[in-house]
Amino acid sequence: MCGDPAGAPSRNTAMFTVGSLLPVEGIPRGSTLLVVGPPMTGKRTLTMELLAAGFDEEGVAVVSTDSSAGDVRATLAQYADDPADELPMGVIDCVGDSRGSGGLEPLDSRINSPADLTGIGMQLTTLLEGLYADQTDRLRVGLLSLTTMSMYAAPGQVVRFLHVVTNRIREAEGVGFVVAHSDTMAEEYLKRLRSFVDGVVEVRERDDAMELRVLGLPGGNTDWTGVRAGQQSSIGSDPAAAEGTESSAGEGSLAGNEPAAAEAGESETVAGPVDGSFREILDAVRADAPTLTVLNYRGPPEELAVVERYFDRHGVKVREASMDVSEPHSVALLHHGDDLLASESVHALRGAIDIDAGTTETFEQRHTSDLLTDLERSVFGAAAADRGLLIDVSHNIELLANRTGTGMLHAGFQRLSNLVDDRQAARIYERLAATAVDVHVYGTPDTETTLPGVTVHEEDATEIADSWFVVYDGGGDPDRQAALLAHELDTDNAYDGFWTYESDIVARIDDYVTATYLDAAPGGHAD
Repeated sequence: MCGDPAGAPSRNTAMFTVGSLLPVEGIPRGSTLLVVGPPMTGKRTLTMELLAAGFDEEGVAVVSTDSSAGDVRATLAQYADDPADELPMGVIDCVGDSRGSGGLEPLDSRINSPADLTGIGMQLTTLLEGLYADQTDRLRVGLLSLTTMSMYAAPGQVVRFLHVVTNRIREAEGVGFVVAHSDTMAEEYLKRLRSFVDGVVEVRERDDAMELRVLGLPGGNTDWTGVRAGQQSSIGSDPAAAEGTESSAGEGSLAGNEPAAAEAGESETVAGPVDGSFREILDAVRADAPTLTVLNYRGPPEELAVVERYFDRHGVKVREASMDVSEPHSVALLHHGDDLLASESVHALRGAIDIDAGTTETFEQRHTSDLLTDLERSVFGAAAADRGLLIDVSHNIELLANRTGTGMLHAGFQRLSNLVDDRQAARIYERLAATAVDVHVYGTPDTETTLPGVTVHEEDATEIADSWFVVYDGGGDPDRQAALLAHELDTDNAYDGFWTYESDIVARIDDYVTATYLDAAPGGHAD
């Protein structure tokens, strides 16, 4: 539990201040706010400023699912106007070793995947206790973001995770800020999330200006309030822009150009053979994935189902096998061909995956999994995925491009009307085109397409009509590259594919799109 350990400073019962960032006098201790709105409306940047506002007297704990620990520290340091290594803070870095830059500070930790909710919760407990040990009794906690977590874990798991985390913040008498996109959340899911928080900050854009309102807090302004000019400039841009660009996807800025904190490196591309189709790339990536074999399973079907759902999202095929022996049984073997990578009982694996598998309401004494630790994946599966998941993944890549502010982005919409008729999607791509990102969109020409600054490629190829893709080259930095590639199934609104931050795979898709639809048919029109 995260109470007052021996020697901790006495409690300061004053409310948490937010300055002019929110139209409230302060936030009561023990409260958690959900910050929601469409992509690229400034909510992530607003949350970073709310966290940085407490550095004079308070400690800060950040769970980051879309930016490395070094990038989060550098951005918060710019807002706080203090050196990053002197701030009383810790970051739980959930982007894995395949993305981001920089090392970890003493209070930082790393989790291999945003899907490891139990591991994240255990590290958050350790971090809060570490901040208390440093004589910090006032804590601000940021969770960036629930949307990214929902890409990797089932919605029910994310809801239960939020419930436990808000209880922890309440016990610590801190304040929490949780970021999520509102556009792809089912109404029932959003209602469940709201039921576990104390207030909601809703953010939107009207006439290229940011507006917000606060619901659920005493004295909060429930009317939509325009952000004053000076504050909007602050919320809409990253003060780390002068230092370089942030190496992971995150919330975009109102200004449409929010570079972040690490100097982008140069990458050298080695020419190689270009694939013959999207299908060839999909098959090759799937063939290179490890397999989880469950041996002599004797447990309940629902336990195995939890494991199957988890590994499916990580692009790992699960299969059952039987041997004519009594032992071992119900064992999961992670292997690549004949090479065994790790093994664990299915029951223990389910206990590490399923946040609701134990009887405790906290993360102490929860089981951690060596097999999950060894499952460091930079390619994630989207088997029978619905449009909501693919929209979230697409936003993640689009926001990465927006924050980086350079490079080239390719996006396939199957039909160009899918872009033109979706006002929010069109707004995002207009915003991207207003940066130095070279934006190319592809689809069958079923409507007139006019987007300022966007190069439109009208293509009648069958694979264009069947494929959903977003490919970003990182502006020359392999740590910022990302891609989504999915093929529509015969089932309505279902897709099969993957998304990845692995630079070699991203380059492979980028090379194919460039060679097939850009260089070979350079007839796109820019508006």
